[in-house]
Amino acid sequence: MKKNIYMAQINYLHGKSTFLPYAAGTLIANAKADGEINDFYHFKEPLFIRESVETALSKITDPYLIGFSNYIWNHEYNKVLAKKVKEKYPDCIIVFGGHHISPDTSLMESEEYIDIMCFGEGEETFSALLLALKNGSSLDGVANIAYRKNGKPVYTYHKKSEGIDYPSPYLTGVFDSIMENYPQIDFHAVIETNRGCPYNCAYCDWGSLHCGIRFFPEEKIMQELRWLNDHKISGFGGADANFGMFERDERFVDEMVRLHNEEGVFKGFQVSSAKNSNERVFSISKKLNDCGMDKGATLSFQSLSPVVLENIHRKNISVDTFTQLLNKYNEAGIPTYSELILGLPGETCESFVEGIDILLNSGQHNSIYIHDCEWLPCSAMGNPEYVEKHGIKYVLVPLNQPHTVLIDNEEIGEFSRLIVETNTMSRADWVRMNIYSATIQAFHHEGLLMLFALYLYNEKGIKYSDFYNAFINYMFENPETVGGRIYAKLKERFEAVARGEAGIVWEDRRFGDVGWPSEEFAFLNAAYECDKFYAEIKDFIKSFFENDNAFEDLFLWQTKTVKLPFTDKIEFECGYDFKSYFSDLLCGQPATLKKARTLNTVEKTVKCKSWQDYARFIVWYGRKDSRNIYLDEVDSQEIK
Repeated sequence: MKKNIYMAQINYLHGKSTFLPYAAGTLIANAKADGEINDFYHFKEPLFIRESVETALSKITDPYLIGFSNYIWNHEYNKVLAKKVKEKYPDCIIVFGGHHISPDTSLMESEEYIDIMCFGEGEETFSALLLALKNGSSLDGVANIAYRKNGKPVYTYHKKSEGIDYPSPYLTGVFDSIMENYPQIDFHAVIETNRGCPYNCAYCDWGSLHCGIRFFPEEKIMQELRWLNDHKISGFGGADANFGMFERDERFVDEMVRLHNEEGVFKGFQVSSAKNSNERVFSISKKLNDCGMDKGATLSFQSLSPVVLENIHRKNISVDTFTQLLNKYNEAGIPTYSELILGLPGETCESFVEGIDILLNSGQHNSIYIHDCEWLPCSAMGNPEYVEKHGIKYVLVPLNQPHTVLIDNEEIGEFSRLIVETNTMSRADWVRMNIYSATIQAFHHEGLLMLFALYLYNEKGIKYSDFYNAFINYMFENPETVGGRIYAKLKERFEAVARGEAGIVWEDRRFGDVGWPSEEFAFLNAAYECDKFYAEIKDFIKSFFENDNAFEDLFLWQTKTVKLPFTDKIEFECGYDFKSYFSDLLCGQPATLKKARTLNTVEKTVKCKSWQDYARFIVWYGRKDSRNIYLDEVDSQEIK
C-alpha cells in the first residue's frame, strides 16, 4: 500500500477568495514526475484553507509525512496542527519549509515534533528527501535540510538548485480536486515565469536564495495562462521579483490580453515590476491598463534617504527620472503608486518626512503606500550581526495583514515582527512617523485634503509637510472634533503597538468584516462624518488663505468632489475653473487658476448602497487606480 503524503499551505480567506496553494503544488508536481516516488507514495489533496485545527486534523488519515509551507500568515497555525498530528500519529514525519524558516535550527530545538526542516527552494530537496526515506538512505545525502541525529538537529550540505523545467501543478492536475471540491471559493492563482532576484535588498527575503535568475520554459507559461482562463481564474499574480525586466515578459502580457479580449475571464494581474522602470515596463503597464487588468504601475523607492539606501543595499532611480516617468504615465492615463517602508535602519523622522515631500513635489499624488518594516528571518536584516549593528528592535504583534476576514475568537493568532526601534529611530519617533504616514495616505492620497495642499503648494509655496504637520497639531489641539477623535485613537494604538501590546490592523464593523490598515481606518472614519469633519476644520484651512479670495470656492470644490456613498447627482456653482487647474497640476503640468463662473455637475456618482460596499469597492479595491475625488467625472461649464 502506498504511503500517504500530505502538504499544508494554509491561507486566510479574503472575502470569498483565496489562492491556490502554488508552493505546495509545485513540490507535489515535481515529486510525482519521478516514477519511483509516484509508485511508492500517494499524494493527498493539499490542505489550504485556514479552518479549525480539529477540522484540518479530521482530513488527515494515516499520514506517512506532512510537509508544511511556512510564512508569516500561517506559521503559528502550522505549529499547532503539526503538534496535533504528531500526538495522533507519532510515526508521522513532520517537515517544515518555506520563507519563514530561519536558517538556524532554533525552531527544531524549541518544537520537538518537527523532524526535518528544508531550507531554500523546495522542489529538488523535497524529492530527494522522499527518495531517501523510501530507500532507507542516510539523510546526510539530502542537500539543504536539517534533521534529528541522535536526538539533536544537524545540518546537511548546501547545494544550489538548478532546475528550470519543474512540472506545472496546474497542467499536471494537482489542483483539479480542489477546484471541484470547493466551488464556493473564488480562486486566485500565481504564475512564475522565472526565479531569482539580482538584488539583495536587506529588508527582503526574495534575494536570499543567491541563485541568479533562471527562466522557466516560455511555452509552459503560455499553457498555464490558458489553463487559468479555461478554469475561470479571474485574478492572478506573478511570483517574479522583477516582471518586465525581460523581453519575453511582454509576450506573456500579450497572451493575457488576448485571452482577456476573447474570453473575458481575466480581470486583474498583479506583479512586482522591475525595480528600475523602463520602456518595456511602461508598455506592459499600458497594455494591461488599456484592457482594465492593471490597477496601477509601481514606481517604488522604499526610502529617499542616501544613508538608508546604503544600509539596505539598494539603489533608486533619480528623482528627475521619477518625475519624467510620472508625467509619461499621467499622459497615458495610467495610474501610478509608490511604496515606502517605515522603520528602515538609518531613517529618521526628518528624513522620512523629507522623502515624502520629495515624492509629492515630484507629482506623486495618486497613491503612496507606506508599509511598516517587518523583520524577516531569512532576509539580510535577519542576520544577528546586522541587527546589532543597526540597533534593530522589534515587537511581536498580531499579524499585519489588512483586508483578511475578521475571525471572532480566532483559535490561533499569527504574528508580525514590526521594527519599532533602530539606532536612528526611537519608539516615540516610530509613533510620530506612523501618525504622519497615516495622515499623508488618508487625507492627501485618499483625497480629503489633497486639493487644499496642492493649491497651497502651487500658489503660496507652502510645503506639504508644513501643511500636514500643522493639521496634525490642530487635530491634537481639538480632541472633541471628528478629526481629533481619530487622531487620539491613532496615537493610542501606535503607542500600544510600539510596546508590543496591540496589533496595527483595525476592526470597524461599520465598514465590513475585514481588518483595515490605519490610513483606511482614518479615512473611513472621517468620511463617515464628512460634513462635520469639514465644518470643524474650516477655520484651520482658512488660516492659510489670508487675503485670498479663492478660499470659499476652493472649500466648496473640495467638499463637493470627495467620492462618498449615497450620493446622487452633484451640482454646484463656482467662481473659478478648478477642474482645468487641478487637472493640469495632477498631470504634472504648469497650472494657472482662471477666474470664471462655472456650473459643475457630476452625473455618474459612486453607486454604493452601504458603507460596507463603499469601503470595499472604493477605498480598498479602488485605491491604486483612482483618486477618491471626482475630477474627470466633473462636467464644468462656464456660465456666460
